[in-house]
Amino acid sequence: MRVWKRPNLLEWVSALLLFLMLREWLIPLQELTDTGILWPFLVIAASVLIIDQLVPYRWLTLPVKLLVILVLLHTTLFDYPLFGTEWLKELSAQILRDIPLAFHQDWGSMSPVSRNAFFDLLLMVLLSMITYLVLEQRQGLWFVVLTELYLAVLDTFLPYEGDGGIIRTLIYGFLLLAVSHMTTMTKHATLAGNRSWIALRTLIAPVLIIAVSVGIAYSAPKKDASWPDPIAFFTGQNQGAPVGAMKKVGYDNNDERLGGPFMQDDTLVFRGITNEESYWRGDAKDLYTGVGWEKGIREYESILDPEKYEWKDELFTSFETKKVNASLEFKGPQQFATIFYPGQLNKVSNYRPPNATVVYDKMNQQLEVRAGQIKLLQTTNNGKQPVTGPNTLLLKLNQYQIEAEAPIVSEKAVTEAGTRYPKEITDRYLQLPASLPPRVKELAESVTKNAKTPYEKVRAIENYLRSSGKYKYETKDVPVPQDGQDFVDHFLFDSYRGYCDHFSTAMAVMLRSIDIPTRWVKGFAPGERVGQDDQGNQIMEVRNKDAHSWVEVYFPNHGWVPFEATSTFMSPVRFKYDLQTSQPQVPIPLPDLGNVTTPDRGDGRLDDLEEGGTASGRGFSIPWQVNAGIVALLAVGGFMAWKRRQDLNVWWLRRQMKNERSTEYNVRYNLLMRMMESVYSRRQKGETLREYVGRISIPGDKRQDLRYLTELYERVIYGYKDMEQKARTVAEQLIERLIRQLKP
Repeated sequence: MRVWKRPNLLEWVSALLLFLMLREWLIPLQELTDTGILWPFLVIAASVLIIDQLVPYRWLTLPVKLLVILVLLHTTLFDYPLFGTEWLKELSAQILRDIPLAFHQDWGSMSPVSRNAFFDLLLMVLLSMITYLVLEQRQGLWFVVLTELYLAVLDTFLPYEGDGGIIRTLIYGFLLLAVSHMTTMTKHATLAGNRSWIALRTLIAPVLIIAVSVGIAYSAPKKDASWPDPIAFFTGQNQGAPVGAMKKVGYDNNDERLGGPFMQDDTLVFRGITNEESYWRGDAKDLYTGVGWEKGIREYESILDPEKYEWKDELFTSFETKKVNASLEFKGPQQFATIFYPGQLNKVSNYRPPNATVVYDKMNQQLEVRAGQIKLLQTTNNGKQPVTGPNTLLLKLNQYQIEAEAPIVSEKAVTEAGTRYPKEITDRYLQLPASLPPRVKELAESVTKNAKTPYEKVRAIENYLRSSGKYKYETKDVPVPQDGQDFVDHFLFDSYRGYCDHFSTAMAVMLRSIDIPTRWVKGFAPGERVGQDDQGNQIMEVRNKDAHSWVEVYFPNHGWVPFEATSTFMSPVRFKYDLQTSQPQVPIPLPDLGNVTTPDRGDGRLDDLEEGGTASGRGFSIPWQVNAGIVALLAVGGFMAWKRRQDLNVWWLRRQMKNERSTEYNVRYNLLMRMMESVYSRRQKGETLREYVGRISIPGDKRQDLRYLTELYERVIYGYKDMEQKARTVAEQLIERLIRQLKP
């Protein structure tokens, strides 16, 4: 006969670890199925564990667990009072009606109430069995292995990133096995003193071993996968799109609520042939709601013959331009009723299907395609002939040709543009919601405190978001703001990570808060260059993953100029740096490199730390009697690490530099600047890169090298030009030389 007793501390720890492992089984449901919320299932799991811990009689736990399921069903599915009978009658009727369907496995015909009830009941039974085997019978190894196998299968064959879950399960599982074994030992061994305290001290060694081994495994460099993608392998496709219900990146007209994670999608959208790589502009939006973007007042023009219509100075004026010709052919399954164009549109021609008309949004410069023409009846008897207009039926073009012009923005012109904005511009493009937290404006003012003109303020905020190192480009681990929280405020002060929608919206809102008109623009990045045609034009393949958003800023007498706040994308426009002189730019002189050879990255004087970290993982069979010594050594190691935190930071950045060997120049330059800030001093808010390089105390030869790299970085980012091979080689050697000379 079982005795009703209170569980000890170790048993509660085991129950908590088992709950965390069960949670890893439930988390993928939100990404791979249409499950909206997980908390009812988590409540069931927690309730089963708690009830089984407190009540030793299995027959007595059943009615309590059923009561929990009934309360959850009422909370999630019914609006009737809990202590009424109406919802119970409806629940019973639904279940009785759907029981025959369940026997025939006709799940789609069953009501949501019955499906939820049966699923909750089966989940309760399954969890009760797992609890009995793992917590009572101490048979936890099979469940740990099964959980790891489950997450590995999801990570391999379905669009679910299971890396974090696999690592967490490894930690929870090993700790569960250790605690379970310790619980068994304490029951059979005679121990003097507080049993729980002695047992917890004994667990220190397993905890340290797990922490060190998992930490080394997680941070150590990994070799790339040698097997092909299993989905493409089994389906016989090289570029198979992932399956599942997870949100994918792509162009979408609905931007009312931004944010949330997504997965990259390589689905081809269109192939473009063009003489100039540029962003493909689709639409602009001006009304920021605090959670997304919408369009305000719109002014439309019906263009019944797009081939004969010419657009003039719709986006900008008074700039030097380059003619751009592009031909777009939509190859993939996705097509749009929006015309995408590079730079400023001049003409659309050779479109298919040919029966297209255009509704032109003059306020946002968007072209929406309609099918054919219709007759519009007159409402007055004035004797005029009926007029024609566009149809209301959207039409998705298969192909079309574009004539456009890309601006070469004069830095002198936009700097001298001033602040005499037209009233219609300020009324429309300075709008902000009343709920915007004041700290957004305070941050914008702090970043731009040393800037004198609107252009300098635009550059200051752009550089702050791109290059400060405070904000990380992330597509998967992207938290969503809570209800009522402003999207920009959450990104700037809470999450510090996001993708183009976060960076572009933050820049637009920050500039509006200091009275600079902006609007949010969306379309596609240039795409991937896959070849050239006979005329030397670039052949670009644009995919769903190239969907992008950026910012346009208004300058008086010049119009709208694009800017790029996202660090992983290049600037969408060329700039002519004529602020100081109207003479043509001369190449930046190459510094003298002497006979310096390029060393292997990571060969710095802190590499011995890697060996020290590896050595700490030895001794897996440490007896509990020497735990105090291990703790003391770890304390000393922690103190030494704190004392050498600058060395550790430089060492870590060197490792990142080594792993980023094949990336773009701007990425390697940003890593170098982070190392300089770690060794010397941090950049101040609003301080430009040139000001920072001139301020820090470094020898003259280092400053000369750093100035050269900084000017080259500005040319690459804002000049929209590819680096020549000679300049790239020199830059790499300079970066290597500066890294080797850094001494914290």
